[in-house]
Amino acid sequence: MERDTTGDTPRVRRRRLPLIVGLIVAVVAAGWTAVWATARSRLVAEIDGRIAGLAAKGVAIACADRAVGGYPFRMELSCRSPGVEIAGRGLAASAAGLRVVAQIWDPKLILVELDGPGTVVTAGGETGASWRTLRASLRWSGRGAERVSIAAEGLDLTAKPIGRPPLRFTASHAEAHGRPSGEAGSDLDLALSAAAAALRLDGERLGPATSDVAAAATLHDFLPPGPGPALPAFAGRGGRIETTRLELAVGGVALRGRGTLTLDRAGALDGMITLVASGLETLAGGGIKDVGPELTAVLSGFMLLGKGSTDPAMPGRRLEMVIDRGLVRIGRLTLGQMPPLFPAAD
Repeated sequence: MERDTTGDTPRVRRRRLPLIVGLIVAVVAAGWTAVWATARSRLVAEIDGRIAGLAAKGVAIACADRAVGGYPFRMELSCRSPGVEIAGRGLAASAAGLRVVAQIWDPKLILVELDGPGTVVTAGGETGASWRTLRASLRWSGRGAERVSIAAEGLDLTAKPIGRPPLRFTASHAEAHGRPSGEAGSDLDLALSAAAAALRLDGERLGPATSDVAAAATLHDFLPPGPGPALPAFAGRGGRIETTRLELAVGGVALRGRGTLTLDRAGALDGMITLVASGLETLAGGGIKDVGPELTAVLSGFMLLGKGSTDPAMPGRRLEMVIDRGLVRIGRLTLGQMPPLFPAAD
């Protein structure tokens, strides 16, 4: 009697299916491993080539214990004591650790983590900084960088310019964003913000104990910065800065401003910003304490000399802040002299 085996076929196929799927997965995994390893080798060769090319131009790159990993779905470069030194410009920068990550599914987004403390040394002085976390991201395309963002928690930064007292800035959280703009992509949009920020000059506090600050501006014709120092080149092209947002908030009082400035070839700022103060009744009623003598004097000027704002988006009392070659005045009140943003050329 002949046995009917037609009913066994589905069961046989079901038993073979896991083997077939496993074989496909193994082949795909092996292929992907080979692709990732090839990409890693190319990345290492590209990094070595770029470092050698920069060294030939006088730019020394340090990246101790460098490692490239991240398998299977990203590329991650890490190293200890990263640093850069440009001998011709007297510029050096260093930090404690560095991690750079690119995800396979979004290779045009580069993520960076930097471990503190960090130091920047220039011909004009030295700046040191520490932070709990510092992260940055770079979105780029075939045309170049599209957006750069930096965020820091627990930032503590001290600048020690040569011949001037040290300036210390602290913030619980700080951010900076930049992107090219304009029809030709030659303008640079910048946005800065800091929470619970404080400023000290030569150990003495300036302004309130802490405040929230934010600024946004467009630097016209800033890009490309060129091979030399960026700010002097920007000043040589007119140095026009259009401030679209300027804010300071402490307690129930807020200062907001807009205006246009220029940066001259000596590194000094010129221009005028319209400032509007709101919440002054909080200060007059004693509801806000310890804003510092500088801010108290400024807000008193608004109460005595300010006029009603005509901008519905910025209600309050209005005054003009004039900056004349770095000398800052609000109404009849002189606030002081701003130092130049870069040393004048010899």
